[in-house]
Amino acid sequence: MIEEYFGTVSGEDDWNPRYNIAPTQPVPVIRQNPKEPRRELSLVRWGLIPSWAKDMSGAAMMINARSETAATKPAFRDPLTSRRCLIPADGFYEWQRRGKTKQPFCFEVNDGELFAFAGLGIGGKIRVGNGSGRVRS
Repeated sequence: MIEEYFGTVSGEDDWNPRYNIAPTQPVPVIRQNPKEPRRELSLVRWGLIPSWAKDMSGAAMMINARSETAATKPAFRDPLTSRRCLIPADGFYEWQRRGKTKQPFCFEVNDGELFAFAGLGIGGKIRVGNGSGRVRS
C-alpha cells in the first residue's frame, strides 16, 4: 500500500505496519536513490546519530528536529541539506498529561489517508532492519 501510494520500490519483505512506533525501533522511510530516478522504501532505526558520535547510545534522545532551529543545530544542519527522507504514516499520537496520567490522542489526515513526515538521516550510520546489524548509507 505504501509502495503504491508513494511510488516506491521496497527492499524490505519482513516489514509489517504498526500502530505505535517508539524511538530506537525500526521505522519505514522513503529515500531517493542517489544514482537512479526512483524512490526506495527501507527500514531504519528511529533516532539521529550525530556524525561525531562514537556509538548509537544517544540516538534515543535525538528523535525530533524543530523546523525553527534545525538549520542552526550542528546535529541536524548537514542532514537537513543533503540527507532528507519521508516517513509514511496514516496518523500520529500526541500525549496530554492529566494529573498523574497521560492520555494519548490520535490525529489523522482525511480519515486515515496516508501522508508523510519529513525525516533526516546520517549516511553510513543508520542501522536498518530489526537490529540485524546491516548498515546502509
